[in-house]
This record gives sequence, C-alpha cells and structure tokens, in this order.
Amino acid sequence: MNITSFEFALFFAAILPLNWILRRFAGPYRLFLLVASYVFYASFNAKFLLILLVFSFLTWFFAVVFAETSDIRFRRFCLILYAAFSLGMLVFFKYYEMLYISADWVFRLFSAGNPVPLLDVIMPIGISFFTFQGMSYAIDVYRDPAKVERSLVEVFCFIAFFPTILSGPILRAGNFLPQLKKARVERVDFTRAFYLLTRGLLKKIIISSYLSEHIVRTTFGAPEGFSSAAVLVGVLSYAAQIYCDFSGYSDLAQGVALLMGFDVPDNFNLPYSSRSLRDFWRRWHITFSLWLRDYLYISLGGNRKGRVRKYLNLVTTMALGGLWHGAAYNFLIWGFIHGFGLVANHLVVEFRAARAAARAAKGLVPAAGGFGAAVWSGACWLTTFSYVCVAWVFFGAEDAGKAVDVLSRIAALDPSGAGFRPACLILVVLVVAMQLANFTGKDAFRKGFEWLPFPLQGAALGLVAACILKLGPDGVLPFIYFQF
Repeated sequence: MNITSFEFALFFAAILPLNWILRRFAGPYRLFLLVASYVFYASFNAKFLLILLVFSFLTWFFAVVFAETSDIRFRRFCLILYAAFSLGMLVFFKYYEMLYISADWVFRLFSAGNPVPLLDVIMPIGISFFTFQGMSYAIDVYRDPAKVERSLVEVFCFIAFFPTILSGPILRAGNFLPQLKKARVERVDFTRAFYLLTRGLLKKIIISSYLSEHIVRTTFGAPEGFSSAAVLVGVLSYAAQIYCDFSGYSDLAQGVALLMGFDVPDNFNLPYSSRSLRDFWRRWHITFSLWLRDYLYISLGGNRKGRVRKYLNLVTTMALGGLWHGAAYNFLIWGFIHGFGLVANHLVVEFRAARAAARAAKGLVPAAGGFGAAVWSGACWLTTFSYVCVAWVFFGAEDAGKAVDVLSRIAALDPSGAGFRPACLILVVLVVAMQLANFTGKDAFRKGFEWLPFPLQGAALGLVAACILKLGPDGVLPFIYFQF
C-alpha cells in the first residue's frame, strides 16, 4: 500500500473520519490508531508484523525497567541487553548476507569451509526507522526515568505510527506522545497539509520519477555508453532525484499526519543551499542527523575528549551512519567521505577563527561584506555541492566499482557516446535554484488556496493529485529510502 497509490487513498479516506470521531475517546482512539498502523504495515508483508510487535514490547518493557530500577549496574546491564537485541535484529535482517560473504572470504583464505549457512533473509520494510525510533525512546528513559510512558498501547502507537514508519521522519517520544494524549486538537492547518501533499506528489511523481527514468538509471547502469557530459548530468540528476524522492515522502508523511492532528518535524530544509558540509547535515535528513548526534556521537564522547577524539568520533559516526543505509561497502565509503569532509570542514572553521582572532589582536578589523565575501560564499557553496554530488555517486551506484566507473567516465572528458535530454538539466537547475533563492512556494499556494472552503480544498487537492498522477510515468518506482 504505497503512500502514492490509489489503495492508500482509499485506506486514508476510510480512517480519516474515524480518526476525528474517536479522538475524544482516549482508549478507543489509541486502539484505532494502532490497528490502522498495523493494517498499513501488514499490507506490505504481514509476516513482519510479528517482528514489529516483539520489538515494540521489548522497548516498552525495558523502558519501564529503566524507570523502576535504581541500581546503576543493573540498569546499565539492561541497556546493553536492549541495545544488543535491537541492533542484533537490525544486523541480522540488513547485514547477514554481507557478513556471510565477508566471513566466507576469510575462511577461504585459510582453505577452510564456512560453518555458517547462507540464509535467504528478507529485510522487513522500515526496520531501520522503527528501530531507531524505539531506541531513542528507551535511551531517553534510561537517561531520564521521568520520561517513561507506562501505557503499552501508547508506546506501540509511537513506534508504529503509519505515516512515518516506512521512511521517517524519525519521531521522538517527547514530541509525539503529548500530541497523542490530547483529546482536543487545535484547529488543523488544512492549507499547509494540502500544500505538503501537493509538493510531495510533485517531487516524487513528476521530478524524481522523470529524472530516474530518463537519465539516472541508464547513466549509473552503463556509464561507458554515454558522453562525459551526459554522465555528469546523470550525477547531478541523481542529487536532485534523491532529494525530491526522500523529501517528497517526508512531505507526504507530514501532510497525512497533519490531517490527523499530528505535527511531524521537518526532515529537510533547503539542503542544496548549504555553504558547508556541517550546514548540509543540519538541513538534510534532519531527524536522522539529530539521532546520530544525540545517541551515537555524544555516546562516543562527542567533543569532550580533545580534538583528535572529536574527529575520530565524527568519522566513526558518519561511517556507521552510511552503513545504516544498507549492507554494501559503497554506503560505508559514502559515510567515510562525509566523515572526513566534516573533519576538513571543522579544521577550516578553526583555522579561520584562529586567524581572525590573531588579526583582531593586532587591531585589524576584517572587512564586512563586499565582493570578496560574496566570492567566498559562492566558492563555499560550489565546493559543498560538488562534494555532496561526488559522495552521491557511491550512494546511488550499484556497488563501489560501478561508482568508480561513473566518476572515471566524467573525468575522461570524452564527448563520444549518447547525450542527455536538456529537460533533465533544466529540472536539476530548477531544483537547486529554488533552494538557493529560498523559494518554497508555500506563500503562493496559501494565497491561491486557503480562500476556498474546506470541502472545495479537498476537491481541488484531489484534482491536482489526479493531474500529477496522469503526468507521471506509468508504474511509479518505490521510494528510494524504502530499501533502508
């Protein structure tokens, strides 16, 4: 039941009135929301529902243990036990084949047989997101027992909330549970919800699908058959595609949740307008970046143990963040690229701060603004965007070898081979230019839409959605982040 499918539209049309009818009745409403979430999740594969139930129960159980137990050593033991189960589940379903192949290679080096069987493991959809979501709640309770929620059903609702379970945004219990407990919801901003739904459909069905179909899949799949310019446009197109694909899903999730009375946090904030890699990660997949910071980087020691340890923690965090995306070495390389890039970013910032302090000590006042500052800002943007795009090659390629082939083809500067559709480059320029201009279209949408009565707004949204689906290609591809 893809969120862009007709089946989901029927499902949502059926549950939305019940959502508002039952909202005032605490117990029935929570059960209704939980059942709706489980029906949605089971529509992909009902077998995986058991995994979600077991994980949710253990998250609730260990959180209560953390809140009830004062013995530090026992609490720490329980945290290790819970983390081992949660991460072990994630590793088994996502990385079993990768670990098996690596172990098999080692055994063959020593002319020994691999004692571990190769199992056909199918990864439950959304496991990376609901695992991180549940872990954030349990760790928060471990750090502060006052944050515990004793209601089993409410914790289950939080972990399984259907708009976000597949690809985020990654929710925090401290934000979601108070909204769940509200018997009455303040006036819903329907115009904003419809704007998010329209924007999400445009990004996914028009832009992302077009770029994938007309240049990205072909240039990444067989770069040797295209000119260097075409492969370069393919790489730029992938940067635009993955942004529109992933942020499009986040927009749809936010819009659906908002219509149900829940305010889901933003996951993207014009990431391709960033002037540094640090700024990029404040704007890209925001809830994931904050998760890595709060539960991994800080747990490793953050910046509290000296500069060298800080840089090591940055690289480790980003490498593990890359591996979180999938059981392939190209994701690990992508993580390392961003990790070392962040270290370089920190070194440049520290160097410039030290130089500015030295100049200030000599009584030299830096010039404010001007042409030089504009050139520096432009150079920072171009460097950041180019660096991110190079990293995307390893993220989007079939494997690391294919990523090297793509980059080698660009570096060859060879004009021979198939070209590209100018429309692809136009779409890329449009996506990036709108972010640089800080143009979201929100105000224009609101002015042209909110004067309509609510029923007409819904009809207009349906008409717009039908037009978008008609303009899009047949058989819209699944969202990229569904595989994670």
